[in-house]
Amino acid sequence: MEQLNALIRVEIKEKQEASQRVAAEIVAGMIRGSKYWTLEMLDELWSKLTPFLNEACKNLSSEAVLGWCDGFWLIMADVDPRRMYRVVEFMHSLINTPSTTSTLIETSRWHLVQKLENFEWRIPAVWHAINDHAKDMLAHPYKSVREYIAS
Repeated sequence: MEQLNALIRVEIKEKQEASQRVAAEIVAGMIRGSKYWTLEMLDELWSKLTPFLNEACKNLSSEAVLGWCDGFWLIMADVDPRRMYRVVEFMHSLINTPSTTSTLIETSRWHLVQKLENFEWRIPAVWHAINDHAKDMLAHPYKSVREYIAS
């Protein structure tokens, strides 16, 4: 976790995109590989991973968004959503966080939430909650945010 935290805090612009992508792929591998872990091991992983992912999502740069989107796509590709309910809950929490003043962060969060499309119709309660939240956000002052919400 210390190495992952160091990766998302890289300040040098040239290295930031690569560091964020590496962190996203490591997280994807950890989550995909954890499907056979015990419940206690999963609880410990997610107790450490949730604050890390929250920090990563709050500090997304325009270059890092695609890396994290690819990472979340890898996590959820061809997997039963019942096995990935913690990921689904985290993605759902992204829309429940208060709106930020940064258009980039807000559009990035909605871009990440779109990766739930891998589960299509299999998570109707989450899609319903996203739909309700999206309806409330349609009057958002930024056009790019409204476009991501609409998509």
